[in-house]
Formats: sequence, C-alpha cells, structure tokens
Amino acid sequence: MRLDCVKLPSILRPAVLSLSDAESTSAPRTGGNHHEDPCHSIDTYSQILLASIDQIYHSPTVQESSFDSTAELAKLHNTGGLIPHVPGTSFQTRFRHLVGYAATYYSYLFDRAMASMVWGNVFSADPLNRETGEKYEREVLSYGEGKDPWKMVGTLLSAPQLESGDAEAMREVGRWRIEDENGQPGRH
Repeated sequence: MRLDCVKLPSILRPAVLSLSDAESTSAPRTGGNHHEDPCHSIDTYSQILLASIDQIYHSPTVQESSFDSTAELAKLHNTGGLIPHVPGTSFQTRFRHLVGYAATYYSYLFDRAMASMVWGNVFSADPLNRETGEKYEREVLSYGEGKDPWKMVGTLLSAPQLESGDAEAMREVGRWRIEDENGQPGRH
C-alpha cells in the first residue's frame, strides 16, 4: 500500500526547534514556548472526516447516477460528526486536496501518528542528540522520495514488520495514538 509520509519531517521539526529555543534561553525543558491547543480534538476530527470523505469520493459509489458529493458529506457530518453539516454549503468543491491526493488524504493522520511514535521512540529522551539526528537524516531525510517510506520508517523505528507496507503494517500504524504535541494542528 502506498504511504505518503512527506509531512513527517515538518511535524517533528517544531518540537525540536522549540526545545532548542528553550535550551538557548536556559528555560526548563518543558517543550519551550508550546501552548495547549484547545481545538486539538476538533482538528483531529476534521482530519478523520476529510480522510473518510476522500475514501468515499474515490470509491465506485461515485459512478452511480444518484451520487451527490454534498449529500455524502452531509451524511458523514450528521451521522458521525461533532459539527452538523450546514445546509446550502459545498465545502468539498473548493478543497483541492480531495482531488490532488487521490484517496490518500488519510496520510496526514498517519504522519501525525508516525511523528508521535518517532518522537517518543527516537527523539524524546534527547532531542538534540547529534547521533540521533544524523540517524534520522540518514534513514529518512536523505532519500527524499527515492526510497519506500515504509522501509524508511520501519528502519528508523527498528520495526521490520512495517517495512512491507502491507495491510498488517497499515493496521499497526492505525493502532498508534497521536499522543504528544507533534501531532497537533499547525505543526504540518
């Protein structure tokens, strides 16, 4: 299965920079100037909703003559959402990511979950450790799009079960939680 982890570096970067700022100002290592985002859960909900509607819009259902993209979005909002659909709106017609990502919008959530796991398992103990940073550069950043992302993340996390990128690897990442600031909105 194709994995797009292009956002992983940009999700991790602010946490490392804020710790660097905290160290340079002799502030306690509490994450620098981070603040709690009261809308974090709403952003996660929005990402789940967008990933879900993206899957619907790229399914065989769209070939049916009765398919109505606004009705599908409204149904999703009204049956499983926090915020009901606003009648007369058609947000999806102006949100280009639903077309350009071709049913991979879920990768934003995957990247947030991976960033949380990478942070917790690779960086959290000593985020400014040069050896760790060089390993991240060597195993992930240096390849750009030149290596299978599943292999990069599997190697970085010492998790060979991820390297195949099969359905079980997808389920494994799906079990991970977005537990820290690295998965919060505004960090991608």
